[in-house]
Amino acid sequence: MKIKVSMIASLALVGMLQAQEVLETIEIKGEVETKRTLGKFKDIVEKTEVISKKQMEREQAVTLIEAIEKSPGVSVTTNCSMCGIKRVMLNGMKGEHSTVLSDGVPFNSTVSSYYGMDALGVSDVESIEIARGSGAALTAPEAIGGTINIISKQASRNGAEFDFALGEQGYKLGSILGEALSEDKKTGLVVSATYSNYDQYDYDNNGVNEAPKLENQSVSIRLTHELTDQDELDFKVRHSDSYVYGGPMMSETAVVAGYGASGTANPSFVGGDVRNQYDGDPMGTMESITTTRQEATARWTHSADSSTVQTTLAYADARQESMYEGLDYDNVDKTYFADIKVMQVVGESHILTYGADFKREDMKAESSAFTNWGIEKDDFLYNSYALYLQDSWMMSANAELKMALRAAKITTDFTGQTAKGNEIDETLLLPRLHFRYDHTKELISRFSAGQGYRSPLTFFESEHGLIGPDGFGVEVDAIERSNNAMYTLSYDGDFITASASGSYTEVNNLAYIDDSGSRPVLKNSKETVGITSADAVIGYAFAPEWSISGGYEQYWYDREYKELLYIAAVEKQARAMLNYEGHGYDAMLSATWTASRDLEPYGYGDRYNDVTASAPKSTKAPSFTTVDFKISKQINKNFSLYAGVKNLFDYVQTDKESPLMYDAAGEYDVGHIWGPLRGRMTYAGINGKF
Repeated sequence: MKIKVSMIASLALVGMLQAQEVLETIEIKGEVETKRTLGKFKDIVEKTEVISKKQMEREQAVTLIEAIEKSPGVSVTTNCSMCGIKRVMLNGMKGEHSTVLSDGVPFNSTVSSYYGMDALGVSDVESIEIARGSGAALTAPEAIGGTINIISKQASRNGAEFDFALGEQGYKLGSILGEALSEDKKTGLVVSATYSNYDQYDYDNNGVNEAPKLENQSVSIRLTHELTDQDELDFKVRHSDSYVYGGPMMSETAVVAGYGASGTANPSFVGGDVRNQYDGDPMGTMESITTTRQEATARWTHSADSSTVQTTLAYADARQESMYEGLDYDNVDKTYFADIKVMQVVGESHILTYGADFKREDMKAESSAFTNWGIEKDDFLYNSYALYLQDSWMMSANAELKMALRAAKITTDFTGQTAKGNEIDETLLLPRLHFRYDHTKELISRFSAGQGYRSPLTFFESEHGLIGPDGFGVEVDAIERSNNAMYTLSYDGDFITASASGSYTEVNNLAYIDDSGSRPVLKNSKETVGITSADAVIGYAFAPEWSISGGYEQYWYDREYKELLYIAAVEKQARAMLNYEGHGYDAMLSATWTASRDLEPYGYGDRYNDVTASAPKSTKAPSFTTVDFKISKQINKNFSLYAGVKNLFDYVQTDKESPLMYDAAGEYDVGHIWGPLRGRMTYAGINGKF
C-alpha cells in the first residue's frame, strides 16, 4: 500500500504542475543545490536538464539562447552574420529538430523558431527544461533532437522585482515583474514586461557588420485560479516584438532614404575582396526583420483521488516583415493546439497516461518578388491528429519502467507550390521506453529509446524563401523519421555529483537544400544519417561557499550528414564553472572551449575571400575559448548591484577570418561561420526584489 499512496501523491502533484513530463535534472535551487552546477539528477525515471531562475540570473541570461547555450548536449550556431539567426542543436541534430514548448505546449511556430530563439526573453520564466532524444515528450514526438520546455512563473506571493542594466555594444536591459496572490491563496496573477537591446557591430571595419542589432520587447500576463479543491484554471497571454537589423553600418531609415526601398542589391568590395571596404549599394547587404508574436493558452486541470484530467487549448499568431538585400518578404504563421490528457492510478504499481492532441500550423507569405518574378510561394498547411498511451510501472523499489505508444495522422500541404506529389499524408505508430535502475542510493542507471518524426514544412527552414528570379522548389514527399537510444549513469553524493551519457540517433528522409540545379530545391535525402554523442559532467562542493563543475561533450557525425548542414557543427566542447556564494556576494566564472574542426566535409572547401576565387578561405577552424564572469553584491534585503563581462578575452572569428565569402561562381554569401561573431561586452546593473 505504501507504493500506491506514494503514486497518488505524485499524480496529484504532476496534475497541479501542468502534467509536464519532468525529466532527469541538473538543477540549481536553494541553499544546497547552488553548490552543484552540473551533474545533479532528480529522483525520477526520465532524462532532462533543468535550468533554474537562479542560474539564469547568475549567468546574466536575457534571452532563451543565453539561458541554454552552456548546457550539456546543447550547441548554438549562428547561421547568418547579417541577420544573426541562431539555431539550437540538441544531441547534434539540426536546429529545426529542436522543439520549443511553452508550459508543455508545442506551439512555437516553424518561422518564429527561426528568429525567435534569440528573441524570447526569460524575465517571466521560472525554469527551462531540456529533454534530449527523439519523441522526448508525449505531445512533441516531432522533436527529433529534443525539446526545450519554458516553464513560466506562477504567483507564490505578493511582491515585485526589477532588473536594469547597461553595457558596451549598446547593451540595455529593463525588466519588471509583479505577482499577486489572494488571501486564500486560490488566485494568482503574474505580470511581466521586458526590453533588451544589442547594437550592431563591425569588428573588421569594412563597412558591414558581423553582429547585427537585436532589439526585443515583450509583455506577459498569467492568471491561475482554484475553482474548487479539485479544479484549477490557468490562463496566459504573451505579446512580443523583435527587430533585427544587419548589413551596412547606417540606419535602415538612412539606407531607404538614400538609396530607395530596393537598391541595386549588388554587394561589392574594394578590389572584389570581402576583407576590404564595402563600396557597393548599402541595400545589397541590408537585412531587416521585424517579428511580432501573440500567444494565448488556457488550461483546466481536474484532480480526483486517483486520477487527473487536463485540457489545454492554445493559439499563436506570428508575423514577420522583412527586407533581404532589397527584396521584401512578409509572412503570417498561425498555430492552433488542443490536448486532453488523463493520468490514472491502476492497481498497486501503475500510472496510466492517455489522451489525444491536435496541432495545426498555417503559414502564408507575401513578397513583390513572388509577383514580379512569377515564382511560387513557400506557403504550407500542416495538420496533426494523435492518440497516446503511457504506462509508468514501479517494478520494484529499485526499478521503474515507463512505456509509451503514440499513433499519429499527419498531413502537409505545400499550398504555395503547384507541382504534384509534394503533399504528405501518413499514419504513424511511435513507441518510446524509459527504464531506471538504482544500483545503490547514490548510483543510478537510466536508459531510454524511442522513435520520432518531423514533417519538413517550408523552404524557409534551411534558406530564405527568396533566392532569385528562378525561385525555389519543394520536392519533399516523405516525413523525417528517427530512432534514438540513450544511456546515462549518474552518481549523487554528499559533495560530488557526476553523470555520463551516450546517445545515438539515426534519421531517414532528412530534408535538405539541393543546390546542384538551376534553382535550389527542398528534398528528402535518400541516405540514412547517424549522429553519436557522448557527454560527462561533474560537480564538487569543496567548501560551504564554493563549488566547481565541469563537463565535456563530443559528437560523431556521418559525413553524409555533415554535407547537408548549412553551418559547421560543434564536434568537441568542454565547459568549466566556478561559483562562490557567501557574505552577500554571488560570483560566477565560466569558460567554454571549442575544439578545432575540419570544415571541408561541411562544404566549406569551395569558398573564397575574393570574387575571382584566387584567395581561398581556410578549411581548418582553430580551437578557441570564451570566458564569462559576473559578480553581484547584496546591498540590503531588497537591492543588489552587479557587474560582469561576456567574452572576457574578446575572441571573435573576424580576428582570423571574415564570415563573408564568394563561391567559385562569384556568388556572394554571409555564412562562412565557425566562431563567435560578437566580442567582449562589459555591463553593470541593479536588481530589486520586494
